[in-house]
Formats: sequence, structure tokens, C-alpha cells
Amino acid sequence: MIKLSVIIPIYKVENYIIECLESVCCQLVEGVEVIVVNDGTPDNAMLMARQYISEKYNHLEKQFVFIDQENQGLSGARNTGISVAKGEYLMFLDSDDLIEKEFFLKIFNVLKGRDLDIVQYKAYRFRDDQDQKIDFMVDSPFIEQEKLLDEDVLKFIFNSSNWFAWLRVYKRDLFSDILFPLRRLYEDAYTVPFIMLKAKTIYFINECLIGYRYNDQGITAKITPKSLDDLKGVSELFLKSIPQHKFFSLSFISISQHYITQSLQAEGGRKAQTRWSELKNKIDKNNFDSKKIVNRGNKLFYKFGIVFLYFNAILLKIRVKR
Repeated sequence: MIKLSVIIPIYKVENYIIECLESVCCQLVEGVEVIVVNDGTPDNAMLMARQYISEKYNHLEKQFVFIDQENQGLSGARNTGISVAKGEYLMFLDSDDLIEKEFFLKIFNVLKGRDLDIVQYKAYRFRDDQDQKIDFMVDSPFIEQEKLLDEDVLKFIFNSSNWFAWLRVYKRDLFSDILFPLRRLYEDAYTVPFIMLKAKTIYFINECLIGYRYNDQGITAKITPKSLDDLKGVSELFLKSIPQHKFFSLSFISISQHYITQSLQAEGGRKAQTRWSELKNKIDKNNFDSKKIVNRGNKLFYKFGIVFLYFNAILLKIRVKR
């Protein structure tokens, strides 16, 4: 019986795929299948992956599923993995990231004897040119126990606004009618909040079980018209969803601030101000309740807009100089 399906999309990751696979293979246990999806990569990353498994871990080959497809983007690769997965649970691992030692052991220990929808853990951020591991997530106050996704838990999740798909293990059935949107950047934010609202139970692990590589060449590292439009789409989706799900109020301004900050960096103040004015007009028409904003920085952004972002940037420069 397969308990967990690990879905790894591959696209232009020659420099990282072996390290990613090694972090999986060195601890792979029975009950886990690894689905490697070649999303039409133009380099040799998929060939390297196949050879690595057949040459170094041939005794694990039966636990690997290799799929080749035309390029559909990260969402398309994940959706393909979901469609063939046999596990009761799913997890998503980007092919330039790593899982920590005893990942499977710790996850299976949590799942044992429990009927959970989601297991959420923490992640650290790292760079190729640095040895430092940066824990960039807030600890959950709900630990070492099965929790219903009630109002208090959902408030914590939506206020944290960590929508990375790789931050959790999910019951596969949650994706029966929800998939990642094709050809969208920030596809996690379009999908994961709705998975969380569909789920009933969750278990938090306040431990970094995955390493997120900050890749300067990654698809979300560069600010482009496409990335800005997709971020705009996330903001508008969250705003639209507030009447049905009040918890989106907690994450909406955070996403919007990121969107306008990205515009400010890439397009300058005038264009960023135009984008914020357009979004603010939609906010006012939707009767958004600003009292729902929790974080101080989000409150200041909502009140002062671009002025706050300029002031915040100046403060950051002063701190760096010190």
C-alpha cells in the first residue's frame, strides 16, 4: 500500500536535481512513491535523474515513476503527478529544494493512527553561495496534536499567508476537484487557500523539514509583466473571495503589498501608484473591512500605500548600512 506520493517536476534543474533526489533516496522508506515529471525540460535534467536512480539507487527503482510530457509549466507538471498518484497522501517537492533527514519517518509517525487531512511543517531558506539556513516562518501555536481547522486555526494560517504548496502533506482526495491553474505564476496562492478551506483536520510540526533554495534564476525571482499580472490576479481573487470566506481578509493585504512592492521595484513609483489606485478602487467598491487587518505593516500599507513602501525601503537601507 502506498501511503505517500512525492511529486517532483523537472525543468532546467541540471545543477540541482541530483542533490534534490539524494535528499529523498537516502531516506526513502516503503509506502512512498516518487513521481518525477519531466515538463519538457530542454536540458539533461531528466536524463540525469533517470541515470542517478538506475546507477546508484537501482534497488529503489520500483518506487519511482518517471513521466515525460510537453511543457505545461509547474502547475501542469504537478497536476500530472496528482493524476497518476496512488498514495493516500501527496506532497510537492520542487526539484531545486531538499527534504531534511528523517522527513518520511517524522511524517509517518504523525500519520500513524490518525485520520488527518493535512500535515504542515516549517521550512528554512538557503542560497548556493551561503552556508546559512534561515528559518523564515512563524511557529504554530497549535502543536503536537490533531486540530480541527476551526476559526482560530484558519486565522493563524491565513494571517501567516504561507501558501507554498511544498509546505504540507495533503490527503490526495482534497485535490479531487481543485487543481493548480495552468500557465500561472504564484500558482500556489491560487490553489492552497481553497485546499485549506476544504480540509477538516491538520497537524502542525514546528520543525524545518524542507529546505527552500533561493534561486536567482527561478521563475518567481525575476519581476516581469507576467509575474505582476499573476500577482494582481491573486490579489483580485482574494478580494473576490472575502464575502464567501472571511479569512481571505487576513491574507489579502499581505498579497497586495507584495504585488505593489514588486511593481515599485520593477516599474517605478508612477506605475506602482497607478496599480495601487486601481486595486484600492476595487477594494472600496467591495466594502472591504480594514478592521480585519492584523499585521501592523499591512495596516500601514493599507492606510498610506506607496508612501509607506518608500518609507519602509529607506528604513531598510539604513539598517543595512549599520
